[in-house]
Amino acid sequence: MMSPSIWALCGFILVGVWIPGSADQLPKPNDYSEFGIENIHLVKNVSEILNFHPKQKMAVVYTRDCDELFQLGHTESGLYVIRPEGSPKLVVQCYMYDCNGWTVIQRNSHNTEITWSTVWTSYKYGFGNIESDHWLGNKYINLLTTQKLNKVRIILTDSNGQTRFAEYDTFHVKEENDQYRLRLGAYSGDAGDSMSSSSLKNLHDNMRFSTHDGDHDRNHNVECADDFGGGWWYDSCYDAQLNRKGIHWKTHCDHNCKSSLIVIKPVHMRCHRA
Repeated sequence: MMSPSIWALCGFILVGVWIPGSADQLPKPNDYSEFGIENIHLVKNVSEILNFHPKQKMAVVYTRDCDELFQLGHTESGLYVIRPEGSPKLVVQCYMYDCNGWTVIQRNSHNTEITWSTVWTSYKYGFGNIESDHWLGNKYINLLTTQKLNKVRIILTDSNGQTRFAEYDTFHVKEENDQYRLRLGAYSGDAGDSMSSSSLKNLHDNMRFSTHDGDHDRNHNVECADDFGGGWWYDSCYDAQLNRKGIHWKTHCDHNCKSSLIVIKPVHMRCHRA
């Protein structure tokens, strides 16, 4: 049975989606340099950022991730400015629950207005509306998962409304010169292991990221991202693909998941529950 904290997380209300007019029309630096936040293009309303004062153009405090904010006493879920090691300032969505601060790196819904079939550069810098369906950006996911040892929780709701999760006790996305290769640890959860199970056809663990203009899969006959859409750690081609219309997790829902949510946090044993 799912814990109350998981149900609370999955019940977060979705709001409108920001859609890029073109995959190549990424924001230029001067579009968001006023606030000094590199991915401000993912935010519809700067005033929604909980630790940021637009008039001062600065955050109350910069931490490396959502978990550090939680440890400082920021227990309200929402948008925050963080600054990972070696990173520009970023805005992220934090879920403060289960004695931790989790950083959202992906969210998708079955009726999304995002096409997901966009170019390498869009996946690098992120797209969508950070309060709703979005991809945080491979550049930033790499920075977040390089500075500390992280774990990942993938929360999936199937067509019948049943919510389950898959967790991997380590999660690391390599740098761009390794095509944002994925490294996963041991699986646990009740959604089944569709990313690293040897019993399935495709092994997504240790795969490089692919988009329709950056093919790095292991299929010699087709280009997976071109044929199936969306950027992902394709093998040949997939048993899990959450960045597409028709969300797929073979061990839980067959191209008809209602929603997916990917959150990460540093691996530690701290818990300051009152």
